[in-house]
This record gives sequence, structure tokens and C-alpha cells, in this order.
Amino acid sequence: MTTNPSVHEFETRDLKIAEVKVFTDRAEIRRLVKVSLKSGVNEVVLKNLCKTMAQGSIRVEGRGNAIIHDVVIKNVSRLPTEADPPKITNLKAAILEEKNRLQKITDRGTVVQKCVDNLDKVFEQVGGGLVNPPKDGVASLNEGTLESLTNFFQFYGSNSELYREKLRSVEAGHREQQEKVSKLENELRALMHNLNEEAFSHTATITLECTEDLEAELNVVYQVLDASWHPSYDIRVDTEKPSMSITYFGKIRQFTKEDWTSAPLVLSTAQPCLAGRIPDLGTLEATFRRPEVQHYQTRSMNASASLFGARGPQNRRAETLGFSDEVTLAPPMAVAVASEITQNTLSTEFKILREATIPHGTDEHKVTIGVVTLTPKLVHESVPSKNAAAFLTASAVNTSQLALLAGFSSVYLNNAFVATSHLKNVSPGERLTCSLGVDTAIRVEYKPAKKYHEEGGYITKHSANVTEQTISIKNTRNEQPVLLTVKHAIPRSTDEKIRVKLVSPAATPYDAEKAGTEAENSEPVEGAKFNSSNHLEWTIKLAPSSSKDLIIKYVVEHPKDETVQYQENF
Repeated sequence: MTTNPSVHEFETRDLKIAEVKVFTDRAEIRRLVKVSLKSGVNEVVLKNLCKTMAQGSIRVEGRGNAIIHDVVIKNVSRLPTEADPPKITNLKAAILEEKNRLQKITDRGTVVQKCVDNLDKVFEQVGGGLVNPPKDGVASLNEGTLESLTNFFQFYGSNSELYREKLRSVEAGHREQQEKVSKLENELRALMHNLNEEAFSHTATITLECTEDLEAELNVVYQVLDASWHPSYDIRVDTEKPSMSITYFGKIRQFTKEDWTSAPLVLSTAQPCLAGRIPDLGTLEATFRRPEVQHYQTRSMNASASLFGARGPQNRRAETLGFSDEVTLAPPMAVAVASEITQNTLSTEFKILREATIPHGTDEHKVTIGVVTLTPKLVHESVPSKNAAAFLTASAVNTSQLALLAGFSSVYLNNAFVATSHLKNVSPGERLTCSLGVDTAIRVEYKPAKKYHEEGGYITKHSANVTEQTISIKNTRNEQPVLLTVKHAIPRSTDEKIRVKLVSPAATPYDAEKAGTEAENSEPVEGAKFNSSNHLEWTIKLAPSSSKDLIIKYVVEHPKDETVQYQENF
């Protein structure tokens, strides 16, 4: 004879949250279930599971001398109620009342409209009798008739205006009342929709078996959608030390329709949405290209870039607040950071120091992951062909063990906000560069290029296009030298018949073998070199109150009957 199992029911939302692990596109919830099992078969029923739970994500782990047989998820219909909830009942009564008011306004409008119509009809009959007199006689206009007509016209004018004014007022009231009814009906539809959604719930039934009565502990783990986190940063650069402090934040978004109360938080960089599938590779076939008509479209490019606001030397914090140097300020508050960082094979996990309560509907819950302090190199960079300005940048190698993910950052220079930017992925050991804005003390002038054409060759005629670009740099500071890197695009040949030769300056060619070595992360030094994009990077050192002209000259040779075009690809 089979005995009925012992049933233990729990409300899922009342169970203690042991951990919330937030991914970039979902979250994993671990809830703790303590249950007193009876000897034999037991069923642990978890009612009202989160409706945003990812399908097939639930798993159960346990401690105790018992066996977990199976876990079943099913939709349970709730018992229909004989009456509507009080809020819906009150809303229906309010809609009925407002509709009655709307009907009264409609009836009033009908009466006023009939008054206007009948008054116009009488006016037409009177006018028609004068213009078209009866067949048996001629309409006579004596003093009495004219006086009667005058009185009628005055009556018509005043009353017609009055009734039409009433009609406009009634129409305005009708529109206002109609909006009230529509608003209440929309609210009722939303409530009915939520009521229909609540007509069923997810329930998990966990079947266990044990040989004796015991206290067991179950860990129920499931994933929920509509939750995510993304990184953001505060980058603070002090030019006096110099130092660069990067505060690493995690911003959590939570719309899972359940509250996370006093939950230990873990942020993970794993991306479950990618599913780990290796993409398929098709067959690459080489065929002759058939001649076709080429359509060229001129693409306009905005050579100017948005400038950061020009800023002079920043005052110290004490001076900004109005204190003298003799006043002793209280020490700055410490910032709580992640207490533990775990490096997994394919991801990193950040365990947050304190428990957090994040209710449903939280668009941004900010926690601190860590603080990285680096020693930056302050350099200047300029791309004169796009923007004739010198940008001050802070460059430093990530000497920490913390991998910085791509995210938005707020940049502060000497405790003053200067810009917002986007930080790229920076692994430990890689160099990061942060723009601090335009340095107006460095003047950059991009002069018009000199271009001329040459032809040569005895047997095979060829053409040569020579371009000479002059860039004037001036350091208006009188106390310190400046290290400036000027970046300029040099054409790269895509055909063996096109030859590009840099005449000035003498530059070191790009070495692909050293691309992954320290050369990519090294600090800029004086001289010219090419990078992987065939851009010329010319670094110079400008003494205080000095200027210099940089002359970039290159030659493009090609067959005489061919025309070379230049296209900028990113």
C-alpha cells in the first residue's frame, strides 16, 4: 500500500536569499529552504515562483541524509473569485457614474443644437417670404412690417449668438468628460490585464525521500530575466603628484517582479546570452569579377570635433571651498569596495562587501567594485586634420589585477569635472589612455597642404603626386616643456602599381611581430613611427615659450593613365 507523501508548502518570496549573482543580461537567485522532513516520501512545494524565471534554469541542491528524486515546474491556476477585487469594483462604479455625466452633457448638447437649428429655420422662412412673395399677392413693407422685422433680426442675432456660445461650451465639456471616461477605462483594462496574469502562478514541487525524520536544508537556484549590470567609472587625475585614481562601479538594473531583500550580491562578467557556440565558417570561393558600372557617392565628413570647454589651472580643493591653507580639513571618507574578486576560467566575479536590498523597478543601484591607483604619464595628443587642438591625456599601465570592462566614465582633473568618456576594455598589464580635454596653452595650426604633380619614366610613363603638409605647434607656457604626439594619416597602397613613399620625416615602420609586446604599451618617446593603421605618429618635445613647424611630405607614384582616389575607412 502506497502512503501519501508529506507535503511542505512555502511561499517563494518569503524564503531567505542566500545569494544574488547578477550577469550582464540576467540574474541567478539562490534561496535557502529549511524543512523538517518526515520519514518516507516528502514533497516540498514552492509557490508563486518569479514569473520572469528563465525556462529550465531551476536546480536544487541539498544537505542532509535524504535523496532528491525530481523537481517539477508547473502552472497552477488560482481559484476564481465570485466577486471582483474592491479596486476593480470601485473603478467600474466610477466609470458608470462618469458615463452618466457624459450622457447628461450629450443630452444638453442635443437640446441646444435643436434650438440653433429651429432658430435658423425660422430665419430662413422669414427671409424666404420676403424674397419670394405669395402668388396671390405682393409682399408689402410698411412701417409695422419693418419694425417687426427689425425686432426679429435683433432677437435672432442675440439669441443665435447665445445658443452657439452654449453649444461650444457643451462641446468642450463633452470632450473633457470623454477624456475622463477614457482614462478610467484604460486603468480598468490595465487592472484586468494584471488580474488575468495573476490567474496562474509557477509552482515547483521537489520530491525527496528519507529513512527517518530529519532537518534538511535545500538551496534552490534559478535564473531570472530583466536584470543586468554594467560598469561605470570615476577617473580622477592629480597633475601635482601625478596620480590617477579609478573607482570601479557596478550599476544594477532590476525588473524581475520580485524584491531582493537583504541579498548578498555578486557581479559576474560571464555572458550566458552568447551560449558559447562557435560560429560556422562558409566556403570562400574566388571568381572573376564581371565589369560593372561604378557609382561614386560623395561623402561629406565633418572635420571638426566637439571641444571640451577650455579650462585654466584648477585651484586646490581648500581654496575652492574658501578655506585658507592653515585650516585643517577632515580626512576624506573611505569607499567600500568589493571584498573578494574571483578569477574564473572565462569570467570574473566581484563579491560585494555588504548585503543590499534592491526592489523590483530599480533602474540603477550603484555599488563599488574596487579602486585602482596608477601613476600616469601626462602627454598631449593632436589630430590636426580633424581638430586643430592639443588634447591633454593621462596614460598609464593597468598594474592591478582588476580587468576594467568597457563602460562610461566621468573624468575629473584636480577635483574638477572636465568630461565624460567611454573606457575600453583594459586587461591587467595593458595601457589605458584617458582624455582630459583641450589644453588651450598649446596652439596648433593646420596649414593648407601644398600639392603638385610630376611625370617621369623613359619606357613606362608614371605620374607622381607630391603632398607637403605643414603643421605649426606653439607652447605658450613659460615654466615647463611639453611632450606632444601629432597623428596624421599617410595613404596606404592597396595595389602593387601604387607606391607610397614618405619623404619627411624619417619614420620607423610598423613591426607586426612586436604588436603584442611591450612596444604597444610603451610610453611615447621623441621621434616618428607608423602604427598598425598606417598612421604617422610624430612625437616632439616643445620647450617653454617655443614653437616648431612640422613638415610631412609624401609621394604617391602610379601609372600615368590611372587615377588614384583616397577613401578613409575606419
